[in-house]
Amino acid sequence: MTRRTTGRPRSAALAAATALFALVACGQVGQTHQLAAALRQGTKDAQPSDPSHNGENGGPVSSIPYTVVSETTVKHAPNGKGPFRVCPVHGDGFFSDDFGAPRYSGGFHHHQGNDIFVPEGTPILAPFDGVAVADPNNLGGNAVQVFGAAGFVYNAHLKAYGTLGAVKPGTVIGYVGNTGDATGGPPHDHFEWHPHIFPAKPWVSGYGFAAISGAVDPYPLLVASCAGS
Repeated sequence: MTRRTTGRPRSAALAAATALFALVACGQVGQTHQLAAALRQGTKDAQPSDPSHNGENGGPVSSIPYTVVSETTVKHAPNGKGPFRVCPVHGDGFFSDDFGAPRYSGGFHHHQGNDIFVPEGTPILAPFDGVAVADPNNLGGNAVQVFGAAGFVYNAHLKAYGTLGAVKPGTVIGYVGNTGDATGGPPHDHFEWHPHIFPAKPWVSGYGFAAISGAVDPYPLLVASCAGS
């Protein structure tokens, strides 16, 4: 998903992530389990299922396979490192380095963030001090931005909004859903990072992208703030 118009996985970590997610998400959205199964296979052509048939997170309209490059378990860390003082979601799940992955909703484009898959209704948190502003749009559905000193983040597909206006790290700004072009698919937080200053040594995703339209691949920052220790 694009904003507005929004190495293969390690077997042990991936198995743990999938098992954990199956426990917390059971009974939420059946397609979530198909997504986890595709990720668990660890194959080059592992492709999440998308019942909405609209190209968000792969799906039958995709002509280019969704390649799982890397995957990390979400383990909420109370004191994140780097610009994100807390993990953007307060719950257990998984995310992959899908920055630059092919997307088809609204026309072909490359994914500008990382999708964090957690159960529907999981709180989405402000990762730093700033101002939260609602930004609803066709593809992102219910979306919210948080503007801080170092840049801003964009969260999409919310089920509902939380606190808007002045926020601190950990303030609940919304709840995970599947609105917008994710309708009918597994609930997740589409998360983007737009720093004011481009990093001197940018992280390059497995899809060969470091930045797209001002968004920088947030994967290493999410690992630092969400993977725990």
